[in-house]
Formats: sequence, structure tokens, C-alpha cells
Amino acid sequence: MRQPPGKPTLPILGELPPGYFVEEAPGGVLALSIDYAKQLHGLGFGPEEDGQIKVSDLHGRKPLYEYDLGEERLVVRRYSHGGLLRWLTGKRFLDPERPFRELILGDALRRSHIATPIVVAARARPAFGGGWYLDLMTRRIEDSLDFGAVIESVRRGELPDSVRARAITALGELLRKLHSFGLLHADLQPRNLMLAKAALVDPQPGLETKPIKIWVIDLDQSAFVETLSKAERRRNLRRLFRAIDRRDKTGGRFLRSGDYARFFKAYDPDRTHWKEDWRRISTEHSRRGIFHWLGQVFERMFSDPTKRKGH
Repeated sequence: MRQPPGKPTLPILGELPPGYFVEEAPGGVLALSIDYAKQLHGLGFGPEEDGQIKVSDLHGRKPLYEYDLGEERLVVRRYSHGGLLRWLTGKRFLDPERPFRELILGDALRRSHIATPIVVAARARPAFGGGWYLDLMTRRIEDSLDFGAVIESVRRGELPDSVRARAITALGELLRKLHSFGLLHADLQPRNLMLAKAALVDPQPGLETKPIKIWVIDLDQSAFVETLSKAERRRNLRRLFRAIDRRDKTGGRFLRSGDYARFFKAYDPDRTHWKEDWRRISTEHSRRGIFHWLGQVFERMFSDPTKRKGH
């Protein structure tokens, strides 16, 4: 392992799960999966270099990149600021440990049988003038759609009611599991929940109907909370509801009262707190609506909203 002169090893690197090794150079710090090291080194990827990287057909807040290994593709997400920080600091971050924490959190979720892409590499590179450029590389979930695309499919009437019901149930069950483990997703919204395309069609007669699997992605700044309070849990749910409701109010409504009932039946199968949850969430959503509306107006003034749809 090469040590960058005068730069101590990041403390977070001592908490990496098994299966990763660290490479350090003057221009970067890299945690890399042992299983992919040979292939990625062969493509020129390292703590300082990208090598044979290309622009992906996937898109988030910013363009994504990927490496084609033949039998699979690896997706690279460059960390980028949202809101005002995108103009103030560009792509530079003060905290170089963020991608390594995301790697550790993703590993903990998979060990808890919650689906999230395997992290192949996490990297921090010092930026000229201060700060760090941060990257995270994961295995691509092939033949999948984000929940936002699923919602648009519902709006167009392309999704059978039976599949719609199973998807809503799966969403409620996932959130129940996440919150029971004490996870607060920092950006809980439809684009960060992925479903396999094959699960969005009715099975052939006589074949078993399997539960829909949902992957959780983009865990940056998410965290486990030892004791998750009611307020934290509801605030997390309200974030998801706000994102869905924003879509629901553009281009025609697609949500039904039965969808909410089905979600909360899966989220609270014992039926002990769902009514209070929904009352608090809807009340707070209405109270804060004007501020979120102003934020959206400001966002549209300075960005192209079509590029934020992504897939």
C-alpha cells in the first residue's frame, strides 16, 4: 500500500468490512473489492486514475459513468452537491470519508438481508485548492427501473392493477424493515428505489406469484439510529410521500386512497400506529407545502428539470 506523503490514512478505513483492500497515493485514497481488483487494474482504474471509463446511459443528479467488464457493468457515481452548494463548491467536499461510510453501510444492509447494490470501490481524491472529489462504484442492477419510472408507468395505465398492488405492498414492507433496523435514508425518494422489470408483469397462469424485490440505492449520508424516534420515522416517510405527491400533481393523478391503505397495511401489519402516522405526515406535509413549492420554483429557475428525472 502506497502512503501519500504527509497525508495520514483516513480513520474510517479501519472499519472496512472483509473483502476490501486499500490503495493510497499522493492523488487519491481507494478502497477496492478484492474480487474486482485484477479486472479494474487492467482497465487502468486506481486511486488517482479513471482508466477506460465511459459515460453510462443511466443518469442521476449528474451523469453516471461505468466500466464494462463483459459479463457485467459497474456504475460510478461522482458525488455532487444539490441546492445552492452546487454553485458555491462545485463537486468538492470537505469530508473525504463519505464514500467509505456508504460502503460500510451498504455492507451492513446486505448482511441484514436488505437489497442494495454491492459496492466495488470507494475513492476520495484531493481537489486543487482544497476539498475532495468523491466516487462510489457499484455493480449495476441490470434490467431494472426506479420507482419513479414505475409511477409514470402507472400514470400511463401500463401497469396491471395486480402488479401495482404488489409493488405498493413491497414498498411498505421495505420501509418497515428499514425502520425496524433503525435506518434513516437521507434521500428517500422514488428514484432511489429500484425494481426488476421482470417483476412488473403478471406471471403466466399456474406459475407462483413471487413478492416484488426492491433495491435501495444512494445511501450517502444515511445512517443507522440506535433508537429511531416516532418523529424521525415519520419525517423519513414524509420525505418519500412529498416526492411521490409532487409527481402526483403533475400530468394527472395516479395515486388512489387504496394505495395509501395498502402501503400502511404492509408498513404497520399490527395496525397499531398507522392512523397517527398518516395524520401527522399529511398535516406536516400541508403545513410545509408552501416552502417546498418555493424551493421547487427556485430549483426550476437554475436547472433543467428534465435532466433530474433520470433512470
